[in-house]
Amino acid sequence: MSQFAGIRLVCFDNDGTLFASHEVANPAIQRRFVAFCRGYGLELAPPTDEEICRLTGKPGPEFYTEILPQPLKGLAAKFRQECLEGEVEEVRARGRLYDGAAQLLRDLRQAGRRTALVTNAGELYLGAVYQRVGYSGLLDGVYHYGKNGWTAKGEMIRSAMRDFGESSCVMVGDRASDLEGARQAGVPMIGCVYGYGTLEELAGADALAADIPALRALLLGPEASSGAGQPLKD
Repeated sequence: MSQFAGIRLVCFDNDGTLFASHEVANPAIQRRFVAFCRGYGLELAPPTDEEICRLTGKPGPEFYTEILPQPLKGLAAKFRQECLEGEVEEVRARGRLYDGAAQLLRDLRQAGRRTALVTNAGELYLGAVYQRVGYSGLLDGVYHYGKNGWTAKGEMIRSAMRDFGESSCVMVGDRASDLEGARQAGVPMIGCVYGYGTLEELAGADALAADIPALRALLLGPEASSGAGQPLKD
């Protein structure tokens, strides 16, 4: 049996772990970037998908500041608001979970496990995702950046553990912030290498999942999937 199969609370990151944000957020950001820069006299090419995905997973204030050119970084709050309007439209029109992610969440709950979202996404964007993909029927709790003053994933994970009265928990995510949050909360972490993070930033994870079937095998046991995770620690 997988070392994670008996853990009662499973915390998931959103973008790049459950939700394919690159399909909806990236086009909106690219369009708004060009228009925003042009409004201030700068004719610039939009950031590439690779450049956006490299920043995906950071808290909004950091993400939108870093993606702007140096002369406009002081306008990041305004740019963020304009981008979010476009992102919400895209999410509501065609946002989706990765194939197999919804069934994994359902099966975890059917097995008596608790599922929670732990994300650096803000309320506006996440609210659109929540409605679009039907998270109300898939998750037991949502913990996001800014809610209750939370700014770090370690705080969110610990809050979820207190709320559900669970001492056993695992964090599932694709970025260094997920690994850092897990370490802060004193829980193991599964790195999703199918997401936006690099192998280097996930090097300290307790296990790696190459895809959703591999993640199923790690969380529900090998018999739950023909895929295979890559355990890093006994």
